[in-house]
Amino acid sequence: MHPLFRNRNSLLAYLFAWVPLGAMLGVAVSGAGHLDWRATLAVIAPVALLLALVCLSPWYLCRALPLNTTPQLKVLAYHAVAAMLASSLVLLIVPFLLQLLARYRPGLEKQFEPAMRVLAGMCFLFYLLSVALHYMLQAMETSRHAEVLSREAELKALKAQVNPHFLFNSLNSISALTTIDPAKAREMCVRLSDFLRSSLRMGERTSIPFGEELALASTYLDVEQVRFGKRLRVLQDFDPACNECEVPPLLVQPLVENAVKHGVASLTEGGEISLSAHVFNGALRFSVENHFDPDAPLQRKSGFGLVNVRNRLKARYGNSARLDIEVSDATYRVHVSVPFIKEVKK
Repeated sequence: MHPLFRNRNSLLAYLFAWVPLGAMLGVAVSGAGHLDWRATLAVIAPVALLLALVCLSPWYLCRALPLNTTPQLKVLAYHAVAAMLASSLVLLIVPFLLQLLARYRPGLEKQFEPAMRVLAGMCFLFYLLSVALHYMLQAMETSRHAEVLSREAELKALKAQVNPHFLFNSLNSISALTTIDPAKAREMCVRLSDFLRSSLRMGERTSIPFGEELALASTYLDVEQVRFGKRLRVLQDFDPACNECEVPPLLVQPLVENAVKHGVASLTEGGEISLSAHVFNGALRFSVENHFDPDAPLQRKSGFGLVNVRNRLKARYGNSARLDIEVSDATYRVHVSVPFIKEVKK
């Protein structure tokens, strides 16, 4: 199916674009046949409408004859023949129109004879112009499709980095607990398995409701709660409407992990992690805030979670999503804004 037929507004816009083209056709025919505007309009209006529809047909021939794989002579020959056939088809209705109008304008058929060649030439040129435009349209679609595939590949690669990174950190924590508190190490193993089981259930899903994402982040915090105990305190403030928004899986968890690793873990007495999410102006905005020790030495290779989330947002939403970092005194805040796309119930 031609892409214009998929959207009524696009088809109407295309037909409206033919108004000036039809006017050009009318001026050329009127000048060649010395016709007044009434006779010109009566003939050219239906001709231009038919020509507009006929000029949609190159879409299929252009797809069958791609420029990068088809010999140029073959492309030129096929489209030249198609242009002649299209012009002939459009010109077939002209004698019938002239016969109908001859009742009101005797002698119009003879008067129109000099304009037939001009009309045929204009139809031929308009068809070839539509061929060039269709090749441009297909090149744009190919470029967009390649960009989508590139983003999907990048998104999958970035998503694949999240679970191994989290698993590596969790196993290190379990290893440390085995000698200090074996019971807590066993509890952490159980909660870690719950998290991995939940994430694996997602399969190849590219989007999940924000409510499920929050549940995953909570499961992660349960794992870390075993490790830090009362040193880890969590505050949550969520708008219930946020739960229905579709987001990429494992979008919040890396930010929470970053807050635990570089915030709570650096404080002797622990600290708070504040999670909030609200819907505002067609966007889901959520924040992760934590306290940190400004005097603590910087860790090498830190900020993996932030880089990963920023890259995933860029790959998924382009410039429609944002990740902003705000640091004040001993508080670190990450603000994320994504378009609010409501979950589609199946």
